[in-house]
Order: sequence, then C-alpha cells, then structure tokens
Amino acid sequence: MTRITIFFFPYAGASASVYERWKNLLPPSIQLVNVELPGRGRRFGEPLLTSVEEMVENVQHILLPHLDGSPYALFGHSLGSTIAFEMSRRLCSKGYPPPAHLFVSGRAAPHAIEDENMHLLANEQFLAKIQVLGGTPPQFFENEQLLSLFLPILKSDYMASETYRFNEEQGRLSCDITVFSGLQDGNYDPMEWSKHTSGSCEAFSFEGGHFFIHEHAEQMAEAIHSRLLQRGGIVG
Repeated sequence: MTRITIFFFPYAGASASVYERWKNLLPPSIQLVNVELPGRGRRFGEPLLTSVEEMVENVQHILLPHLDGSPYALFGHSLGSTIAFEMSRRLCSKGYPPPAHLFVSGRAAPHAIEDENMHLLANEQFLAKIQVLGGTPPQFFENEQLLSLFLPILKSDYMASETYRFNEEQGRLSCDITVFSGLQDGNYDPMEWSKHTSGSCEAFSFEGGHFFIHEHAEQMAEAIHSRLLQRGGIVG
C-alpha cells in the first residue's frame, strides 16, 4: 500500500492540536503531520513570528525528513492556507518534487490583498472582532490569564496574515488545488486560486462562517481522501 503524507498548518492563534481529531477521519494510508508554529503548543515560549516568510523558513525543517520521494500534500485553514501555499513554492524552488495536492480553506487567493489591519487595533477592539468571527469559546474572553497568554499569539499571527503580499515572480505551482470555503465567510471567489497553478482547481462551499471546518471536518476529510486516492495513488 502506498502511503502519502499530508502536512496540516494551523490558523491564526491555533496550535497544531487543533487538527488532532482529523487523524481519526483519514485512513492509515494517509499520514497526517501537524505542523506547530513557534510560540504555542509544544513550542510555547519560543519567539513569535510576524511574517509568513519567517513562518515558512522556521517550520520547513519539520517537513524535510518526510520528503523521501514518496508523495505528499499540504492543507491549511485561513493563515495556514497561505503558509501551506508558500511552503509548496519554497519546496519546489529548493528542488523537491511538487506536492501531489494542495488543500486550502477559509482564505482568498494569494493575490487578493486583505483590506483590514486588525493587528493594529487596540486590544479591546481587536478582541471584539475576534468574537464576531466565532470559533473561540466565550470563556476565553472572560479569562484574563488566558487573554494574556494568547492575545500576543493572535496579534502576531494576524500581523503575518494581513501584511502578506504575494510575489508573482516565483511562478505557479503545478499541483491540483482544492479550495474549501464557508458560504458566510467573506466575499471572495474561491476559484481565483486557479491562477496559482497549472493544474486543476476545484472549490467546495459549506454552510457556515470562518470556522466552518469544525462543523464540516468529516465532509472535508472525505474530499481530501478522495483527491489523494486519485492523485497520490494511495489505496484505502
């Protein structure tokens, strides 16, 4: 049985553990590697990073031991989508085989510039916008200790996300791209991602806002499994 490795990149403020349940949603032929960014989870206490470029540079060492010639794929939600996309480009530029597939979720295409600068807001205003997005337990906003720990993580991640600018000089990817989006999550066209690959691009939309992935993880995992069966040659 051919195995394929898929690297999961977390969204802003999250640790790698946010995807832990996905290991039970995918078959044994798909090895899921949760990529931990510095400053949270297992890497709590390490300096936080404030740009996508720094994040890609920092975590590439997690991927390299798995790139032994067998197929691999990448998945990310929101900020994680941008990191997964730029990591794909970085690996290709270093001479590694292209990914079998790129899965992106909850994120407009890389060339779309964000029109918000939430990371520049005062803490109270910033947290009010985070609450509107959903996905964070209400207790979080009532616990001063939690806020003191996670507010710097959120703000640095939002800075990385909102200051990211696509560099078109690096060229397009060659792998297929699957885009997941929430029907109530902003106003962007998921198929704009097609401009960033010479492969095919498809989009799935789900009911929900920015954190639709929590309600639709099973359906998304099924779509990932199906695409990797087709493209990666895995069995089961």
